[in-house]
Amino acid sequence: MDVYKVAFQVIKNVIDKEFDLKNSLKKETKEATRGESIEISQIAGVFFRNFFTIKHLAEILNFKDEEEIIHLGLLYVNNAFRKKVDPNKMFNDFLMFIIQKKHQLSKDEIFYIKDVISKKRSFDFFDIKKGTLKFYSLRFNKPEWLIKLITKQFGKKDGLAIIYEMSAMPQQFVRVSYAKSFTPTMAFKRINDDTYEYTNPTSIRKEDAFHDGKIYLTQLAIFGIFSSIDFQNSNLTCYLGESNTIALDFFKKFVDKNNTLNFVSKNNRLTYKVFDEIKSHKLNETHFFETEETGLMSVLSTKQDLILYVPKSSNFELFRRNPEYGVYFDIDSLDKIISEMRSGLKEISSYLEVNGTLFYVVPTINQKETRNIVSEFIENNNGNFALEEEKMFLPNKEGNSILYFAKIRRVK
Repeated sequence: MDVYKVAFQVIKNVIDKEFDLKNSLKKETKEATRGESIEISQIAGVFFRNFFTIKHLAEILNFKDEEEIIHLGLLYVNNAFRKKVDPNKMFNDFLMFIIQKKHQLSKDEIFYIKDVISKKRSFDFFDIKKGTLKFYSLRFNKPEWLIKLITKQFGKKDGLAIIYEMSAMPQQFVRVSYAKSFTPTMAFKRINDDTYEYTNPTSIRKEDAFHDGKIYLTQLAIFGIFSSIDFQNSNLTCYLGESNTIALDFFKKFVDKNNTLNFVSKNNRLTYKVFDEIKSHKLNETHFFETEETGLMSVLSTKQDLILYVPKSSNFELFRRNPEYGVYFDIDSLDKIISEMRSGLKEISSYLEVNGTLFYVVPTINQKETRNIVSEFIENNNGNFALEEEKMFLPNKEGNSILYFAKIRRVK
């Protein structure tokens, strides 16, 4: 199998916004061996971790065609990082592709490509003024709009510190499944009874225990949230606008309490790990429903004492874990996302009992989706709700987490 041809199609699917990287790999590597699948995944991953540099090179060479950009990127990946194919052969194949497209590269352009590739990402961007959005976009491999948004909200110094942390591999913390036995190796540093830090520099997704469902990714910020939750209430609801591992963390705190727990989601894609935990504890008062926020009346028979609301958001946390997220996230959809979060919070809160608590949780640091929405909600509800606590976790300050939560109590 020609792994570069398959990687080309994997990347094209993502750029065309037909699939995210995970699903594109799943679609295109059905006939690949495990070794080939890993290599294709690595090639695509390196491509997207250098996407904005590759795109900048394409602009200089006046490459506007999508396929030209991808071929240039694969040349960059192979020659600068992978070296799985002879660099000269790869470059000659690239030139033949360009000729077929009826392009002609000058000697200066050929030299430029080879020079940049030989220096990898350390070249000085001599055509870009230092300190500009374009400069930081290339340096951190993040879209310019994200850098502008964060530096505007947090100031240039703190904003760039945040972007720097978002461009690096985040600390990886895992929780242990109750349902399956797990024996930690030297790569796991114990934090508490069922939580470990994964100390290897590579992704936790390479560990067999992760694929076997024995461990799952979590965030230290979640501990801060759950330390504020009273799980002695009788009726609890966890509403997920999108699949999120916080559901399993929430469930693990609920275990052994005398409660009725409802999991509600727009598309009920909760991980099988949650079901494993429920089965192992033989719990009967745990229910799963699929509905929009406006459909809660049909699934909840009484008002709830505690609601954990995790709406669909921009999920800026994914900028750190998924290198392709900056390519397929559409900034133009942000206003619509915020509008839906605002209306969802209003709807969900109507199902909260007096003296009940609502936790609003989003894995983002965009203040328009966090503090602004909550402040507006409190102000518009005429003293019916009170904000008891809120916190925004920043990747450069708070346990390497990107997360926001607000603890809201219904007072009347």
